[in-house]
Amino acid sequence: MKTCKISDLFLVDYGVDLELNALEKDINGINFVSRTSKNNGVSAKVKQIASIEPLPAGTITVACGGSVMEAFLQMSPYYSGRDLYYLRPKSDMSNEIKLYYCHCLRSNKYKYSYGRQANVTLPDLLVPTLDSIPDYVFAMSLKYYGETLIKQTEFPRDNSNYPPNAKSVPLEKLFVVENGIASSQVVRSEEKESENWVPYIRPSYRQETSIDAFVNKKLVSEDKLFPAGTLYVSTDGQGSHTFSYVSTFEFVPNSNVSVLIPRRKMSLQEKLYYAQCITNNRYKFSYGRKPKGDRLKKVRLPEYPPKYVTDYTIDKVVSSFFEVLNIV
Repeated sequence: MKTCKISDLFLVDYGVDLELNALEKDINGINFVSRTSKNNGVSAKVKQIASIEPLPAGTITVACGGSVMEAFLQMSPYYSGRDLYYLRPKSDMSNEIKLYYCHCLRSNKYKYSYGRQANVTLPDLLVPTLDSIPDYVFAMSLKYYGETLIKQTEFPRDNSNYPPNAKSVPLEKLFVVENGIASSQVVRSEEKESENWVPYIRPSYRQETSIDAFVNKKLVSEDKLFPAGTLYVSTDGQGSHTFSYVSTFEFVPNSNVSVLIPRRKMSLQEKLYYAQCITNNRYKFSYGRKPKGDRLKKVRLPEYPPKYVTDYTIDKVVSSFFEVLNIV
């Protein structure tokens, strides 16, 4: 893979450097982007100041202090706080490509531990060149992805009959636990060589860093290949144990990841709810204890989700998210 400096692809500029406590908050105002790692970097909406021009939509914000190297694509004009840079593409780029470079920037986070900031080094960070971007980035459609998420929000017809105060039950009563496959049993590649190659998932404290490699699904047993929308949990991995996620793509889990197959029909929202419930059990597995085998199966979970999970569907979540970011 060929690389280049981030400054070869983007104009790197410092933001408007405002203090949130000096601005007037306004729910109908413009976004204020800070160094936070949450909510796409947006920490508030503020009233626009006539003498200060907002930064343009379609640019990438990068935190060079605080939550260093948190990078986000901003879809509407915005103000920014201290230690925040923004990147303007030197050539036409789709939103999908910009999001790919956001991921590349975040992948450099490890270089800035122990309080180191990225103010000086940001322009010189190495990222893949445009002609080295993986094919799946060009094949991805944000519009199609959003529509696909919404299609997965259908609930079981009897979801209104879920009891309001359901009892807790062992995880194994809700899910069949399927173990992953050892790395010695697969051929791994650092790159997605063709459409037959799918992510090989490892334990991680963040879902976006859980791809360990790519494996050829044609060479893997069908019972170890799982579709998008599958719930899985890290059963080992030092500080990454117990983190649970719902996949957004087809994948093969490694031997330190267990896949949870629902024993009843579950919507995407329910799976996300149970992923959070399982993750909340991390405190039980300190001092080298791991949620493997019977320990995982005995983790207690609500038998049914609370009403807000079934009422607040993904299409409402997506709509509210877009509203916050002024995407629509």
